[in-house]
Amino acid sequence: AMTKLRLDHTFFENETRPHLGALLVQSRLLRPEQLDQALDAQRGTGRRLGDVLIELGFLFEQDISRAIALQNDVPYLDLQASSVDKRAASRMRADVGEWLRAIPVRFEDDGLLVAVADPWETPRRTLVAETGCKVRICVADPSEIAVAWSRLLRGQRT
Repeated sequence: AMTKLRLDHTFFENETRPHLGALLVQSRLLRPEQLDQALDAQRGTGRRLGDVLIELGFLFEQDISRAIALQNDVPYLDLQASSVDKRAASRMRADVGEWLRAIPVRFEDDGLLVAVADPWETPRRTLVAETGCKVRICVADPSEIAVAWSRLLRGQRT
């Protein structure tokens, strides 16, 4: 049998966007062998590493979201603790927001604060195109983004 080469989990300081797995190991949220196991499970599935880590019970969704915020050098926003401004949210169609895993949270002096599950997946130019606003990005838990949209939609239907 071929011996499996150990994956290198070294954190590269000069990388513009550090590997999520390396970041989680570096912040001691994950052990290297847990990361190996998750990467094995993920291989060939096309699934997100974060989803695999949650499914394996290694981490919670919030751990992943906080790490993604750190990885992209943007703030983490707890959507359970901060309310979404309906007027801001209305800058984006709900079906688009659900698909992009993004929600405009509030207007700020310099534009619109938009919470996304992953800035890499939902780049700023996409958000600017969808909202017609200057955008500042933050990261929130994907499940919280979904809940916020369903609350807004329920409100519209009454």
